[in-house]
Amino acid sequence: MGYPKQFKTVKQNPGAIMMKQILVVDNHPVMLKFMSGFLEKMGYTVKTAADGLSAIEMLSSFTPDIVFIDLVMPNISGEKLCQIIRSRQDLKNCFIVVLSAIMAEEGPAFESCNADVFIAKGPFDRLSTHVESVLETLEQGDAAELKGSVLGRRELFEREITKELLESKKHYETTLNHMSEGLLELVDNSIIVFANPAAISILGLPEEKLLSSALAGLFDEPAKTLINLKLGECAASEKETELDELIEIQSRLLSVKIIAVTGGNTRTTNLVMIRDVTREKQLEAQLQRAKKMEAVGTLAGGVAHDLNNVLSAIVTYPDLLLPQLPEDSPLRKPIQTMRDSGNKAVAIVQDLLTLARRGVPAKMAVNVNRIVSEFLNSAEFLKMKSYHPEVTVTTNLDYELPELSGSPVHLSKTIMNLVSNAMEAIKNKGEVTILTQNNRLDESVAGYETIPPGNYVKIEVSDTGSGISAKDLERVFEPFYTKKKMGRSGTGLGMSVVWGTVKDHDGYIDISSRENLGTTIALYFPVYQQGPEAETKATGFDTQEIKGGGESVLIVDDVKEQREIAYTLLSSLGYQVDAAHSGEAALARIKEKKFDLVLLDMIMDPGMDGLQTYQKILEINPRQKAILISGFTETPRIRQIEKLGVTRFLKKPYTVKTLGMAVKSELTEKKGD
Repeated sequence: MGYPKQFKTVKQNPGAIMMKQILVVDNHPVMLKFMSGFLEKMGYTVKTAADGLSAIEMLSSFTPDIVFIDLVMPNISGEKLCQIIRSRQDLKNCFIVVLSAIMAEEGPAFESCNADVFIAKGPFDRLSTHVESVLETLEQGDAAELKGSVLGRRELFEREITKELLESKKHYETTLNHMSEGLLELVDNSIIVFANPAAISILGLPEEKLLSSALAGLFDEPAKTLINLKLGECAASEKETELDELIEIQSRLLSVKIIAVTGGNTRTTNLVMIRDVTREKQLEAQLQRAKKMEAVGTLAGGVAHDLNNVLSAIVTYPDLLLPQLPEDSPLRKPIQTMRDSGNKAVAIVQDLLTLARRGVPAKMAVNVNRIVSEFLNSAEFLKMKSYHPEVTVTTNLDYELPELSGSPVHLSKTIMNLVSNAMEAIKNKGEVTILTQNNRLDESVAGYETIPPGNYVKIEVSDTGSGISAKDLERVFEPFYTKKKMGRSGTGLGMSVVWGTVKDHDGYIDISSRENLGTTIALYFPVYQQGPEAETKATGFDTQEIKGGGESVLIVDDVKEQREIAYTLLSSLGYQVDAAHSGEAALARIKEKKFDLVLLDMIMDPGMDGLQTYQKILEINPRQKAILISGFTETPRIRQIEKLGVTRFLKKPYTVKTLGMAVKSELTEKKGD
């Protein structure tokens, strides 16, 4: 930056000069008095401000042509005030003159302030000469000649202590600018005079709007009242205070701490620390939901286990009784009704097991598009449509979709529950869309759950219905938390089954919903590279095909009713049957007699469970065939027993058909040496 040319003293021209309006900003009263008196005598309209905060307030109703700004001021500095003026469209033509007595600030001033002229403070006669030169040049229309000039360079003080202070200031500003936590400085217990970059980002407002604003005014009720209350408490006690609850701004949750700063200033000062805890609270909510569902699942699993034992007799004995009754027997219909009701109860128990994450059987290669198509052609879907004739269901299927490893039955039921919920949410006309997609995530996605990077098969069901409120969204997967019509829409376990199925398939859930605008629920199932094994499905049968030939079968179950049912069924099919009430009793029988097959209950109490019993059986007969029986299909101990060679699994409650087919298949299958 070079020295400017020597300017002539201005000759007063009242007609031209009166058009110019000047704002002088300086925290020294003597300087304000001198500048205002000097400029007014020259015919200018002059207004003054004692600091940057007052200047911002004044600029809301006053548009000056020229601004003289002291560089070092309390509250909002001259440097920051320059930046604010430059950012405002209505002040873009304003000519800025920076006044300072610090030589070392010359470089930073022009770089950060983008001022037009830098004038050294000094004796008033010399200062007035420099001011007159600037004004004369502006009146002559030669503003471009002034750009970047430093007037009175030799009169600036150059002291080591000043340089040290500036270096300290620079270090302080760098630290504040790199803080991850937002920091605000308030004066008069409420007005913002400083905001670091983190605070500007968190609050989502430009700096020029933040500075000179009241902190509480940034928020809506009740946060506004709460902040004013805490500011008052902090001012009264001069101690740190923290808001009792989180406050919200632009869909983000903020933690706010207010610190009183004591000192010699005449104006009350506070520091406000703000932190965006939105993501933290989302993760906390996800963890709480997972723990809640785990606790509910544990309860559901225990209930389902006991119900399976009770239901076994209800669904099994009708199959034994009906063939013995004549076609015109008045008992046939009641017994058939009892059997059908039992089967419905079994379906509910299966939902409980899915919720408990103990109901998904061995997985197989699944084509999700095929499951969607089969569901849309099912009797269940046609029944739904009859309840909602004005709702249109459309599909958007990705035909390049990879297969996933899963349970077709559970995935189909999941889609059914999602579509049922979507249709229920639409009161009259509307649309439900089922989408499938091959989805690759290169980074984690934060939503209802955090979805990690990976390859996924995405199933999405969206509707144009009434939407879900934020309060209800938190509980949407809880058992029996439903607003559907009872008697039409199931048991209240539908969304719980969705949750359990997704978790059993190592998947993730995301939900987006707005009241009166509809809901979208997306399920993400990971794609596995290895080819999953196909699932063996039961087909139609002839009773003669499952008849035994006198083979010996040992039933091991701690529940008396279960032993009696299995004994009766297998005896009727022509097998020689024995029973043991515990693992220890079973070992004693096997030592005495060789059995062609062992039916082994997994959960037995007290004593050894199915895994421990089979491990001991193999010590006696390493080639012993066995079928595992349990109400649960997915536990670590079941996977362990499968590794020992027990590959056939029979789920409670079983029927004559499922029991007979399992026993026949196991006995006729040849095992390798």
